[in-house]
Amino acid sequence: MNSLVLDKEAARLKTLRQYEILDTSQEEAFEDLVMLAAQICDTPIALINLVDANRQWFKAKVGIDLVEVPREFGFCSICVEKGDVLIVPDTLASEKYATSCVVIAEPYVRFYAGIPLKSPEGLVIGTLCVVDTKPREITQKQVDGLRSLARLIMRQLEVRRNLNELAVIQIDYKQAKEALHHSEHILGKAEEERLQLLEREHAASNRILNIFESITDGFFALDNNWCFSYLNKQAESLLQRKRSELLGQNLWSAFPDAVDSKFYHEYRCAVTERISVEFEEFYQPLNAWFAVHAYPSADGLSVYFQDITKRKLAEEQLNCQQAIMRSMNSVSPLGYYVVNKCSGQVFFLNNRFCKIWGIEHLQQEMEHGKFKNKDVIAECLKLVVDIPAFVENDKLIHNQNNPNVGEDEIKLKDGRVIRRVSTSFRQDGECCSGRLYIFEDITERKRTEQQMRSGAALLDVTSDAIILRDLSNKILLWNKSAEKLYGWQAEEVIDSSASDILLCIKSPQYQEIYNTVLEKGCWQGELIRLTKSGQEIILDSCWTLVLDEHQKPKSILTVDTDITQKKQLESQFLRAQRVESIGTLASGIAHDLNNVLSPILMSAQLLNNKSNSPRESQILSIIEKNAKRGADLVKQVLSFARGMEGERTKIQLNHLIQEIQQIVEQTFPKSIDFYTDIKPNLQVINGDNTQLHQVLINLCLNARDAMPEGGKLTLNAENIFIDQNFQSMHIDAKVGQYVLLTLTDTGIGIDRKNLDRIFEPFFTTKEFGQGTGLGLSTVMGIIKGHGGFVNVSSTVGKGTQFKVYLPAVNSGITSNHLHVEVPRGNGELILVVDDEPSIREITKASLESYNYEVITASDGIEAVAIFAQHKNKIKAAIIDMMMPNMDGSTTISTLLRMNPLIPIVAVSGLATSDSINLYKDNHSKKFTFVPKPYTAQELFSAVYKVLTL
Repeated sequence: MNSLVLDKEAARLKTLRQYEILDTSQEEAFEDLVMLAAQICDTPIALINLVDANRQWFKAKVGIDLVEVPREFGFCSICVEKGDVLIVPDTLASEKYATSCVVIAEPYVRFYAGIPLKSPEGLVIGTLCVVDTKPREITQKQVDGLRSLARLIMRQLEVRRNLNELAVIQIDYKQAKEALHHSEHILGKAEEERLQLLEREHAASNRILNIFESITDGFFALDNNWCFSYLNKQAESLLQRKRSELLGQNLWSAFPDAVDSKFYHEYRCAVTERISVEFEEFYQPLNAWFAVHAYPSADGLSVYFQDITKRKLAEEQLNCQQAIMRSMNSVSPLGYYVVNKCSGQVFFLNNRFCKIWGIEHLQQEMEHGKFKNKDVIAECLKLVVDIPAFVENDKLIHNQNNPNVGEDEIKLKDGRVIRRVSTSFRQDGECCSGRLYIFEDITERKRTEQQMRSGAALLDVTSDAIILRDLSNKILLWNKSAEKLYGWQAEEVIDSSASDILLCIKSPQYQEIYNTVLEKGCWQGELIRLTKSGQEIILDSCWTLVLDEHQKPKSILTVDTDITQKKQLESQFLRAQRVESIGTLASGIAHDLNNVLSPILMSAQLLNNKSNSPRESQILSIIEKNAKRGADLVKQVLSFARGMEGERTKIQLNHLIQEIQQIVEQTFPKSIDFYTDIKPNLQVINGDNTQLHQVLINLCLNARDAMPEGGKLTLNAENIFIDQNFQSMHIDAKVGQYVLLTLTDTGIGIDRKNLDRIFEPFFTTKEFGQGTGLGLSTVMGIIKGHGGFVNVSSTVGKGTQFKVYLPAVNSGITSNHLHVEVPRGNGELILVVDDEPSIREITKASLESYNYEVITASDGIEAVAIFAQHKNKIKAAIIDMMMPNMDGSTTISTLLRMNPLIPIVAVSGLATSDSINLYKDNHSKKFTFVPKPYTAQELFSAVYKVLTL
C-alpha cells in the first residue's frame, strides 16, 4: 500500500516538473485568472498554489505577499491529498481545523475553498483556492466558476508543456532531416541507415500528431493558401465541424462570417508581419467566445484556441454588478469614504459623503489625490462639537489591524447627528491595507426616537396592554403591560402580524371585529386569547380606529384588560352556589326518599323470610339489593353536597389500612397484587372511621377497574410536614403535620383532558350502568370535610396515583421539622426553571433564605439561553418536567449536552416514578426527583444531595 502511495506521489511530482512552471516569473494570464477567482467569490485572498515535495509555491496570488510556504502549511496540501473540492465554511466550527496554525495566527483563516488542479493523467499538482478571514457560505454557482477557472489554468499549463515538448520534437525532427539530407550526399552509406533515418522522421511526425491530439486546446494548421492541413479532436468539438469536412478547405470559405472580423485581421497580421498574435473574440455562428494564440510558420499558420464563453459570461456579470454598485453609490443616502491605512491616500468617496460634511467644493481634489485623509479630517473637524472624542475615535478605528466593525455617533455644531461605521478591507500585498467608512445623517431618526420614547414612557405607566397595529394587521406599538400580559417582548412582535401573535379562541373572528371597527369606529367585548406560553386568558378588549390628518383610517388602537381572575372567581362562586343548591335539594328530598325506600326494604326482607319459593326469594333479594343501593346513593349525594358529618374520633390509620388490605385480598381478582407500606410512628388523625373507610374502598375499586388484566396496587402511609413553600403550591394546604396516604396502581391511566373532571359529580369514564360518577366526588367531599386535600397524577398506559393528605392531631408547626439538619448553602448559584411565577418566586425566596443564589427562567428555551451565559457559575438546576415551548426532559438533555456534570433536581406533579427512574438510569448520576408540591426541607435536601454526589 505504501509503495503505491509513493509511486503515485513520484508520478505527481514528475508531472509537475514537466510543466517547467516552478519558480518562474509572474505571468499576466495567471494573474488575471486568480483575480477573477477572488472577484467571483468576493474574497480578499486567492491563490494558484503548486505543491512540490517540500513546499507550496504560489504562481499567482491576490491578498497575500508570500511566495512560498512549507508543504504542510494551511489547507492546500489537504485538498491535494483529497483529490477533490475542499470547502471549509468556518474553520473554528471544525475540531479538525480549529487548531491549525493558519487559523489561530496570521492570516487568521476562517473560510477556505480549494479546487484541485488535475493533469490529463488525473494527477493533482496543486490548487486554485479562495480564502477569507471571516466565515461564509459559497454557492454552487461560485464553485462551478472556480472549477472553470481551474480548467483554464490547466489548459495554460498544458499549452506550456506541449510547446516545450514540441520544441524538443522540432529539434529532433530538424536533426533527422539534416541527417537524412547529409546521408543523401554521402556515398557509400548503406540503404539500411537511410531507412532508419526515414523511420526516425516518421516516428517524430507521429509524436507531434499524438501531442496535438492529446492537448485540451483546440489546434489547427493552415497552409499558405489558408486551407486546413490539420485539426485535432478538440478543434472538431469547438468548431462543431468534422475533420473530414474541413481538411483541404479554405478557412474563409468554411467560415464566411469570420471574414473582416478580428479573426481575419489578426491571422493576416501574424502571417504578414511574421509575429505571434494573441486575442479574444466572439464568433456569432457558434455563439461562443474564443481565446486564440496564432503562430506563423514556414508552411502557413498554427492556431491554438480555447472556448472561454463561461469566463466571459462571468466577467460580464461581474461588470454588471460593479455598474449596479456604482449606481447605488450615486443615489445612496449613505456617505462612503475609503482610505489607505498606511499612506492616508483616499481610494474612493461618493457625493453623499461630501454633502454630509459640506465639502462638495473639494471633491475633485480628493478624487485626484490632492487631499489625503488628514486633510479631509481637518475639514470635518470644523463642524464637530467634541473634537477630542472625534479624533481619538478616528485614530483608534483607523489603526485597527483586524476586520472588526467600529461604530460611533458624531454631534455637529448645526445640531445634526451623524452615525459613523467603519471596517477594514484587504488589498494585494498587505494584510490589512485600508478602511471603509460609512456615514449616515440620523438627525431625524434621533428626534423621532426621542418622541417615541416619551410617548412610550406614558403608555408603559398604565396597567392595561396597549397595542397599535396598522390596517394590514402589522404590530406597530407594544407597551410594557402587553409584554407582561402576553409574554412576548416588544422586539419579538414589532412588525409581526397580529394574527400570528394574538391568537383568539372561542371568540368572534378578527375579520368581524375589524369590519365593525372600520364601520363604527370602535368595538368592545370579551376575548379569549393564548399567551406565549399557551395559557388561556380572558380579556376585556376595546378597539378604536385611529385616523390620519386627512381623516382617513390609519391604524387600530387596542386596549386589553386581563379579567381572567375575575371570571374565575365568578365561576367558582356560581359553582359553589350550584353545589349549595344540590345540597339543599338533596337534604330536602333525602327524608322522603328514605321514607319511600324504608318500607320497600323492610317488606322485601319480611316477605323473603316467609317465602318458601326459590323463585320468589330471588325476586325479593333483587328488590332488597336495589333498595339498599338507592339508600347508599342518597347517602353519597348527601356526603358530597353537604359534607355529611359522622362521629369524629381519634383514628390510627394503620388499623384502617389493615382492614382495607383484608377486603382487597379476599374480594379482588388474584391477578392484582396488593402491597402496603406503613411507616412507623404514624400520627393520629381526627375523623370518621366509616367515611375514611369509604374513601379508601372507593379509590381501591377504581384502581381495580383500571386493571382488568391484573397489575400492582400499592398503599403507602407516612407522616409529612407541610411548610409555607408547600402551602404556596396548593391552595387547600395549611402549614402543619399531615398523614399522607398514597394509592398507586399500574392500570390504564387517565387521559389529561379527563383528569381535571374526575372529581365532578356524575362524571365517569366507565360504560353505562357500571358507575354512578359519585365515587370520587364523595371522596373529595369527605376529605375536604376532614380538612384535607387530594392530589392525583396519571400517565396513560402507565397508571394513576392518588395522594390523600389528612391533618394530624395537634398539627401545629413543630421545631423538629422546621430545623432538620440539612447543611446550608455556600452561595452556590442555582437555576430554577418553572412556568408558574408563584412557584418560581417561593422557590427563589426559600433557597435565598438558605444561603443560595438563585437565577430563574420561565421555560426551557429561556433556561438554555441563561445557562449558556452563566455556564461556569451555575452549580445546579431545579427543572419542572411539564412546561410549554420546551418540556423538562428536553431542557435537561440540552443542559447535559452543554455540561454533562451539571446536577439536576427534577420536579413535577404529574410524572410517575417509573418514568423518572428510567430517565435517571439513562442520564447523569447527579440527578434526583422531587414530586410537587414539596416542602422547603425536601427542596433543601434534594439540592444538597445532588451537589454532594
